[in-house]
Amino acid sequence: MGTRLDGWKEIATFLNRGERTVKRWERERGLPVHRVPFGDRASVFAWPSELADWLKGKALDLEADEYLPNGPSAVQPKIQGTNGSAPQHVISPTEVVPENQSGIGSSPAPPKRRWAASPARIAAWLVPLGLTTALIFYFSASHAGSRATAVVGHEVSNATAPVLAPDSVAVLPFINTSGDARSDYLSDGITESLIDSLAQMSQLKVRSRDAVFRLKGKGIDVKEAGSELGVSVAVSGRVTVDGNNIKVNVELTDVRDDTAIWGKQYACDTSALLQLQEQMAGDIAEKLRTTLTTTEKQLISRQGTRNLGAYTLYLKGRYGWYQRNFSSLQASIPYFNQAIAKDPSYALAYSALADVYSVLPFFGGNPAEDFPKSSAAAREALRLDPSLAHPHAILGSNEMEYDWDFAGGEAEFRKALALDPNDATAHQWFAENLGMIGGRERDAQSEIDQANLLDPTSLIIRRVKGSVLVAARRYDDAITVCRELLQQNPTYILAHDCLGYAYWGKSMYPRVIEQWSFSYGQSGNRNFVEFDNAAERGFRSAGWRNALTEGIDVLLGQRRFSYASPYEIARFYADLGDKNKAFEWLNTAYSEHDYQLRQLNTDFGMDHLRPDPRFTELVRKVGLPKVQ
Repeated sequence: MGTRLDGWKEIATFLNRGERTVKRWERERGLPVHRVPFGDRASVFAWPSELADWLKGKALDLEADEYLPNGPSAVQPKIQGTNGSAPQHVISPTEVVPENQSGIGSSPAPPKRRWAASPARIAAWLVPLGLTTALIFYFSASHAGSRATAVVGHEVSNATAPVLAPDSVAVLPFINTSGDARSDYLSDGITESLIDSLAQMSQLKVRSRDAVFRLKGKGIDVKEAGSELGVSVAVSGRVTVDGNNIKVNVELTDVRDDTAIWGKQYACDTSALLQLQEQMAGDIAEKLRTTLTTTEKQLISRQGTRNLGAYTLYLKGRYGWYQRNFSSLQASIPYFNQAIAKDPSYALAYSALADVYSVLPFFGGNPAEDFPKSSAAAREALRLDPSLAHPHAILGSNEMEYDWDFAGGEAEFRKALALDPNDATAHQWFAENLGMIGGRERDAQSEIDQANLLDPTSLIIRRVKGSVLVAARRYDDAITVCRELLQQNPTYILAHDCLGYAYWGKSMYPRVIEQWSFSYGQSGNRNFVEFDNAAERGFRSAGWRNALTEGIDVLLGQRRFSYASPYEIARFYADLGDKNKAFEWLNTAYSEHDYQLRQLNTDFGMDHLRPDPRFTELVRKVGLPKVQ
């Protein structure tokens, strides 16, 4: 790739111009200057080869532009291109500049005057022209842009960089430089697509989207981000949308020594977005591995659809999915349905729809409605594309949590992991379900450890590790894990949820109320906030039992108009010692297939009910394994 030019001063020196001039060229004429990912706008760099490409055919234009008496807005001269069109207007050294070509909003033009062709001025005009010629000659032997249909790319490589064979890589969130937040779905979607594509490569650990996106907007550089994520190579990039045109700058950095290894600029109109994604994924994969199998190449370049409209709707849906709150999840559903309407064979859109419905019950949705819809969408995804791994993991969760088909769910997880053993999320989900059903503590710990090994910076994996420890009654260990998670990520609400249950297991009720104020009170879910307010009010007035009573009243009221978990109501009654009410609501939970019944064997809140024959019968009906 050659020596990187860091900062405006080095770029200006290279071009033999002042900093103000090169800044103007970048602003008005598209000089290829890069912003340091996660840095401020003043942190810039450039590649000599890209500058050489940009300078081709521009020397006369730029010199006339700089020396015109009225500045750059006076005339926009161009020389003849390579398409055979007639040459456009070029200002000669002795030509008179017309008065009224100063552009809209510029200062009035000064009186006519000639641009004298003095020896010094001619020399100033010729030097950069010679530089341009030399640069073009120098780079032409080794630098050639590659093309795909309607996609133009300009590539630069570091010839002195070692051959890459990294064991781990992170695709950092691509930066939307369009100045319009409505384009975030595109920059985020390109990032996610690259993560999914690179994850198809064997023997390569790719950090999850959840892991990398927590760094978005934090202003840290690539080396620091890569080090924090524990990878050897980082992919970074910028996405610029201008009308129907898309430009993507992407770079590979060896974070071990902060070496820029490879970079490329892709440009296309919106109609070629799919080709751009395919080419970009293939190019990056080839830089990470010198040899790829035919299957890997196919999986890496696969986007799932050839319908651009369907793909754009899919990206918008995934953007809502990753906001992970009830309203955004619901808002994502129409996007996926519209994508499917445009391309009924779009398996990934069905898989994404299955994702949404599988998590809605955890954010206040109705399990009896959402889980069946999730399973139907996952099965359709697999019918359309049996090679997909993720729908099997979705079915595994749904069958264990809602259908209570624990053997069938485990079989689906095994299928998912056979197809993609590096899917940290599948290991995480499998671990959580094994931990909840009881009797599989070692297996659950093994699965969550594997998930953590594959994605050590994932917040949700560490939070689920806390849940697995709570289910195993290892409350102090769970508190240690979730406290560390919270200390490192103070705004991560689910860490409070983990702590709340661990403290409840230890009967540390003031701490429980404190953690609920974060996990429920700051959830953004109106029903959860209402519950938190009631529990806190009850606790302050008359202690823990009153907090439970007030909480039950709120949940009963919510069930008149929306969904509230009958299992939660039963758990509160059990803690209050009201066995008959507890079993009444457990029976309701059974009739509604409340997913939390999977944890009857491990839930400390049910300990008061275990000696009762009604409890033994319920465990049998749910189909849970017998545990000591």
